[in-house]
Amino acid sequence: MKIYKKSGEELTYIDLFSGIGGFRLAMDRVSKDINIKSRCLGYSEIDKYALTTYRNNFDTNNEIDIGDITGLNSESQIKKVLPNFDILFAGFPCQPFSLMGLKKGFEDTRGTLFFHIAKILAVKNPSFFILENVRGLQTHDNGKTLQRIISILSEELNYSVKVKLMNSVNFGVPQIRRRLYILGSKNKTTLSELGLEDVSWGRKPKYQSTWHLLEKEVDEKYYLSEKILRTILAHGSGNYYSKSEINRLIARPLTASMHKMHRANQDNYYSNDFIQGVFKNGMVSSLPHAKGKKSVRKITPLEAFRLQGFDDCFVEQAKQGGVSDTQLYRQAGNAITVNVAQSILENLFRKTRFLHT
Repeated sequence: MKIYKKSGEELTYIDLFSGIGGFRLAMDRVSKDINIKSRCLGYSEIDKYALTTYRNNFDTNNEIDIGDITGLNSESQIKKVLPNFDILFAGFPCQPFSLMGLKKGFEDTRGTLFFHIAKILAVKNPSFFILENVRGLQTHDNGKTLQRIISILSEELNYSVKVKLMNSVNFGVPQIRRRLYILGSKNKTTLSELGLEDVSWGRKPKYQSTWHLLEKEVDEKYYLSEKILRTILAHGSGNYYSKSEINRLIARPLTASMHKMHRANQDNYYSNDFIQGVFKNGMVSSLPHAKGKKSVRKITPLEAFRLQGFDDCFVEQAKQGGVSDTQLYRQAGNAITVNVAQSILENLFRKTRFLHT
């Protein structure tokens, strides 16, 4: 099996739990930036609205629509459906699973989505993979869940594995978002060469703060009524207290349920006087005259996508496919931050011998 690719050769990959295509967009950007050839061979997603956004933004002709990967239950099925590929991407959901019992190997995780990823890795044996999950995976079941995942990947599948908690705010987007990235390589030196501690954005952010990405004029539907505003700005209830803040220059983590409008200590809201204000020396000078009857609004789907590093055309293309605001909010909240994956891949290809002459 070839571990590295020669310069000029095509890198191939599959996109599991693809969502709206964060990993794929990252790969497209890196391929263009450093002039390498890459091609997606197949993608897997079961949410029909996410699939609409994905297909409206990528050319999926001649690619395998894998569908629900839980249908690939055997080695023969995996070999029949999937071609060989170099890299596997998977932003898989965190499914709790029991570690009780005396079963060994894959049996410990049977019935979970990670098991299906591991089975594909075992059969297809790609050179590299990147998995993404919530930071809670680190502490689930007192850390045993993550330990078992790493054990399967390293000891049973013979990958060199590194795990790194990364915060999107360090990668050119103004959003606090901590996510766990699990990287694996068949070559034992690749990840040591990569040095995840040194992976950073390394370029000027497109949006210096949330103020820079907020739309100046939006539909009235995004503004909060005075009645809702009182609830949104409440500092908790009963014996629970948590200060509600709006107009944050660095956004709170986006959530898949932000369309429901949580309190301002959980979601992101902005006032007209802030939006229309002036940014200088890292601060916004608000314009009081910009206040109106409806003066505070939630972020728009476009702004949510910007906070995740997506291009504006993603929202435009999704809306053309009939995707609603509610679904767009969910998609942005579930997505990986494109910049983080982009930075990992760029460093992989630039700093390691994954590509060589």
